[in-house]
Amino acid sequence: MKKICNRFKNNRWALISWILLIMWMVLIFILSSHTADRSSSVSGNILSAILKVVYPEFRQMSADEQFIVLESYQYIIRKSAHFLLFGVLGSLSVNAYKSIRIKTDRLVIILSLATCVINAILDEIHQIFVPGRSCEITDILIDSIGSLLFIFLTVYIFRCIEKSKKASADI
Repeated sequence: MKKICNRFKNNRWALISWILLIMWMVLIFILSSHTADRSSSVSGNILSAILKVVYPEFRQMSADEQFIVLESYQYIIRKSAHFLLFGVLGSLSVNAYKSIRIKTDRLVIILSLATCVINAILDEIHQIFVPGRSCEITDILIDSIGSLLFIFLTVYIFRCIEKSKKASADI
């Protein structure tokens, strides 16, 4: 434990990385605290704004027609939000573990994935206690897949940056 605490000492990157990771976890918790009606309203408003930009005919539709279109896209948007929220959590986890100088990428990947999967499970358990929400195994899988993809992508980006720095230093 002392060794990890020493890694934070005089390491602004580590401190900021861990604060961002924790803040993102809090954001996920807050979003999961929304009742089913509020959550649907938020995702519906976001989807409506997107459709008005990418689908100009949407503005001319009647309220009933807009409702049908929104309902048809709602499921995809909600699952995509899970994927992206936990994908970002995966990237922030990699950044946080890299910031405290975890030596191997394999360990960074394992720790990051464990962080994300545990959060996904806790998130779904938390939703059991929120009115109108439920625990969905498929959401845990979507969260985990999003996390894993972003974890691998972030590790790859770190490797490219490290190779670039090494090549610059060799010149």
